[in-house]
Amino acid sequence: MITNNPSDPQNLKTLTKQRDFFKGLLIGVGILWPLIIAAAFYFYYKKNSIALFIPSITVFIGFLPIYLRFKSLDAEIKSK
Repeated sequence: MITNNPSDPQNLKTLTKQRDFFKGLLIGVGILWPLIIAAAFYFYYKKNSIALFIPSITVFIGFLPIYLRFKSLDAEIKSK
């Protein structure tokens, strides 16, 4: 019988892998999101089109749950 012991090294390793994966996603978005915003401003001033602001806001809102999951994983790992 396998118990879910909070100090189980396998569980801690899994949590660390998940945290690192989410951290990588957030770093990638942190690099791409300013570029998307810059492109939105560029096309707004050149073409007078506000259409690219919608994806830039959607990317931010879409990755908000990933950020919250990352913070909870980080807190859980620190508590163990």
